[in-house]
Amino acid sequence: MKQTYEKYLPPFVKDTREFQILSNIEGEILEEEKQAKENLEADQWIIIATERGLKRRAKLLGTAKEEEERLEDFRQRVLFLWNHHSPYTYFHLLDWVEGICDKENVAVDMQHNNYYLHIEIRLIKKQLQEEIKKTVRKMIPANIILDVTLRYNLYGELKPYTYGQWKERKFRYIDLREEDERYWSIY
Repeated sequence: MKQTYEKYLPPFVKDTREFQILSNIEGEILEEEKQAKENLEADQWIIIATERGLKRRAKLLGTAKEEEERLEDFRQRVLFLWNHHSPYTYFHLLDWVEGICDKENVAVDMQHNNYYLHIEIRLIKKQLQEEIKKTVRKMIPANIILDVTLRYNLYGELKPYTYGQWKERKFRYIDLREEDERYWSIY
């Protein structure tokens, strides 16, 4: 830390005890200032913001961080609310939902004749279920029935993969419902 300050001193002063002590103090202050500048720059972007920056944006959005909520889940929720806008068409709604949950983690079924919209989210994004339900309800017309559900993993989807492949994907067997046992005998 003191090297930051020492590089500005002339060589004959660096060996003086008083300037070495001053160098340590000033070096710490300069490091704190550098970190504060980096945090300020990071807080401008939701993706890399610190917790302080996320709380500031959440306050602007009228929400707050829940006590047990992880920082990354909070970041996802703030990003989700920040990018909220009413879609003009079904395809904009589809793009928005796929952008929030990732395309492979969501399935959207719109039945135009029945005025029914079904959004199915995979378990990996289950923390977004309530937020999606509240936000999409505000976005779509009042006469459309909205159903947001979770898609549980089925044994048929698991069978082709080895344990090592699922370990890489951070899969947990607790994510498989007991009701899905009926699929076990098929494969």
